[in-house]
Amino acid sequence: MSLLEALRGTLTELGGRNRRRLPFVPQALERRRPRIAAEDYAARHSIEHTLDRKAELRRLAPTRPEAAERYRQLLVWELEGLREMVSVLASTTGGRDLQECIAEGREEILRLEIEVGWCTAWLQQWMNAPTA
Repeated sequence: MSLLEALRGTLTELGGRNRRRLPFVPQALERRRPRIAAEDYAARHSIEHTLDRKAELRRLAPTRPEAAERYRQLLVWELEGLREMVSVLASTTGGRDLQECIAEGREEILRLEIEVGWCTAWLQQWMNAPTA
């Protein structure tokens, strides 16, 4: 028996035992499915809450300076995150879908910059307003 045949026999023996699955152990994804569903629900709830809060702050911004300041803060955070995401995407290789995603991101950046400018104008108006 040559060394090569002995090595092949050992590998065959080791591979056979380790690949056998026990019938009562579910696959990794199946085991994590409830946790993934819970995390998905929590993320959706958090996003919906943030969007609702953002819409409420936008509605209140023209009449309440503290709402305008908080709204501006949320917009700046969103803008910074979006700029970072577009920067990362631009440094990766991809096809037409990636380029469309980058273009949409840049359009959203422009929209957010306009919104930040609008909110900043309201804040400046409140700061420059004479006190009674």
